Amino acid sequence: MNSIPQSYDAVLLLDEQGSFISTLPVQLHSNGFKRVFAINDSASVISFMAANPVSVVIYGLCHPVERNFELLREIAALHPDTKILVISGIYDHETVIECMKLGAYDFLTLPLDFDRLVGSIHSCLEKTHPQEMSQRELSPLIPSIHVDFPHVVTRDRKMRSIFRYMEAIAPTSQAVMITGETGSGKELIARALHNISGRSGKFVSVNVAGLDDVMFSDTLFGHTRGAFTGADRERKGLIETAADGTLFLDEIGELSIASQVKLLRLLQESEYYRLGADVVNIATARILVATNSNFEQMIQKGSFRSDLYYRLNSHHISLPPLRERKGDIPLLVDHFVRQASRSLGMQMPSVSADDLDMLNQYDFPGNVRELKGMVSNAVIVAANGAIVLPRLKPSSKLPPVPLIGSDYKCLKLPSGRLPTLKEADEYLIREALRASGGNQRTAAVMLGISRQALNKRLQRDTGFVADI
Repeated sequence: MNSIPQSYDAVLLLDEQGSFISTLPVQLHSNGFKRVFAINDSASVISFMAANPVSVVIYGLCHPVERNFELLREIAALHPDTKILVISGIYDHETVIECMKLGAYDFLTLPLDFDRLVGSIHSCLEKTHPQEMSQRELSPLIPSIHVDFPHVVTRDRKMRSIFRYMEAIAPTSQAVMITGETGSGKELIARALHNISGRSGKFVSVNVAGLDDVMFSDTLFGHTRGAFTGADRERKGLIETAADGTLFLDEIGELSIASQVKLLRLLQESEYYRLGADVVNIATARILVATNSNFEQMIQKGSFRSDLYYRLNSHHISLPPLRERKGDIPLLVDHFVRQASRSLGMQMPSVSADDLDMLNQYDFPGNVRELKGMVSNAVIVAANGAIVLPRLKPSSKLPPVPLIGSDYKCLKLPSGRLPTLKEADEYLIREALRASGGNQRTAAVMLGISRQALNKRLQRDTGFVADI
């Protein structure tokens, strides 16, 4: 490790709880940081910094965290060129966001990854302070693509706070729960987290909705030859395919109780058995899960285990719906228009200001996925080099399905007979898809079934949706 130039001045450690103050100064000194000061009393920090300018403050949060925020704000205001690195054993997303808002440059978690800390300090010291600080103030407003998250188009402050949180938790091996409404980009964020984690293995994704316990076990853990009827060869599961990488379990809220027990054991022990095997395997994949379910209600009803929830919620990323980041709509429209035009080999059509204004009045129940589908369809039918978007109602409510009246008379066919269950099923699906503009996830929400359950019905009866 190269020594730090003298012009970079000093590093100050503030650790009231004694989590790292006894060992960290020696470790930092041996890694080239020659001027390291340590303080265990927050009341003396401001006076110390007035007499001894420092380049980096390493701030250990203590409980309750709210009393740390005022000092963070004061340090940032009095010493705008000083970088603040926060260390905490708290994994609360809101705490991370608040620290970043108050001026923290990075957020690290306990147990401390020393190599990451050293890298973060170097990142602070290699920058020219005034230029870098002004750029940090502007960065949430100007670029639409973050250098570490090139596939996430945004300039929204909430999203950029999430990026910083992701950078903080990326090196850990603990599970991450990603929550958000349908279409808000949960799998996209999971892939981005894997990409910045430095893990050498693959990113493997599976939707667990609709998997019964046997299918879940076979999908995740694999089986040996002869484990069950039809198992004529052994098969490795996805947990093995994702070794040293990331396994992403989508729609985790629909997992059966029996499967939840097996997932809990996997998280607790990092061990699993293939079906039909008596030899234990070690799991090295990191687990990410996603859901749009309300876990508090599910736990109260007994449909989801609380111990599994707390295991999965070691880190939590909550994605805002598109209606809360409408400043991103013009960026996303431009991105999707370019994407669709490129895939079709056509010249990029234009979008009118009136259409953009209309989009800003709509609440997008299907979120970014709904916008992408809408724009892609509009590009396909674009005439005279201009896009014509469908007229949208400025409402967050899903359009009603015009089928069932209060007296249910409309269920009867012209002949007077009731429709068969198959006919009613087809009609409901057809009308939900019409009302949602062909968006299958939104249609599934309207029908009260999972996206995968709707897919199965569409694959079973492909003919009846041909005219949508």
